[in-house]
This record gives sequence, C-alpha cells and structure tokens, in this order.
Amino acid sequence: MKRLWTVSGLAVVAAGALVACGSDAQPASDSSTPPGITAVTPSPAGTSTITITSVPLTPTTPATEADPAAYAVAGSPGAFRWSYAHDPLRECSLSPAMNGLTARITCSAPFPPDAPTISVDVFNGQPNAIVLTNEGTEPTIVEGGPAAAPDLPAGSRLTFGDLACTARPNNSITCTSPDAWFTVQNGVLATS
Repeated sequence: MKRLWTVSGLAVVAAGALVACGSDAQPASDSSTPPGITAVTPSPAGTSTITITSVPLTPTTPATEADPAAYAVAGSPGAFRWSYAHDPLRECSLSPAMNGLTARITCSAPFPPDAPTISVDVFNGQPNAIVLTNEGTEPTIVEGGPAAAPDLPAGSRLTFGDLACTARPNNSITCTSPDAWFTVQNGVLATS
C-alpha cells in the first residue's frame, strides 16, 4: 500500500530548517493571534532573518486511558466498537483473536479516489476501512452497524494488549501495534 504524505509534514520540515538558520530573537505575539497558531515575525529593520513558530503536530499532553467496558459489544465477548468522527460517521472495532485470526482493529477511513478495487468476502469495490494487526495494515470494506457506536473522546486511548487507538482532535485517530500504525488526520489516511 502506498504511503500518503501530507503537506503539513513538509511544512514542519521547512519550518525546522528556517528556525535552524534563524536568530535567538523570540517571536512577537499579540492578542490577535490565538495561542498555538503559526506566527511569522520579521527581525528588526536592517536584517534579513525571520523567526517562525509553529503548532506541534501531536498533542503535548498524554492520552487518558478509557475504560474498554464502555465500548463492549453486547453478546460478543472480547469485541468492542467506538466512533471517532461524525459527518461522515467513522467507527472502529476490535475483533478478538479467534478462528485462527489474530486480534485486529478495523476503522472506517477515507481512501483516495484512485484507490484500487479490492475483494473482501462478498464485497467488491474501493476500500472504506483499514485493518491493523500486530503484523501490519491492510485495506478492507465494511458495512456500518445498526446504530452509531459510543464516541471515544479526543485525548482518550483504548488499549487491547499490543493494539491501541487514540482519538485526536478534529475527528482524527491514531492506532498502533508493535510493528505497524495508521492515522486518520484532517480527512487523510496515512499508514506504516
């Protein structure tokens, strides 16, 4: 599967390069710039150096562990469901290890319009979800449940052994295993 790169990653690299060449002058701030928003401040007259500050890409506060019991699927021991976005609704589920399959997290996710057609069980078409196991990630096709799963609030993490998902602000999520990860941020899917 191709990795999808976002412009924000390139902006951070460019910002880091500019800051490395900059001066020790602190950027000016005023009440019109909300905290954490990128600000560009020119140096004093007669110089050509600028200082750039930027928003960190990841939260600076650690995630809070959520109680998996709040997301348990009634009648399916070891199965869990949660929502991480609305409009459109995006849900995740954990399927426990059984019938020769390892435990897996499946999350509905946006794929690019040119994603290749796949076949999964009785479905044929473009993928609309991603599966994470200890071994890696793969695209899949899922149907929604009868009712929306409970929300996993931004800043909360669900951990199931070696698999974990952390809900992020702005309808985003990051899920990890020992050897793989994926993230949906600002409507863009990226995988390891």
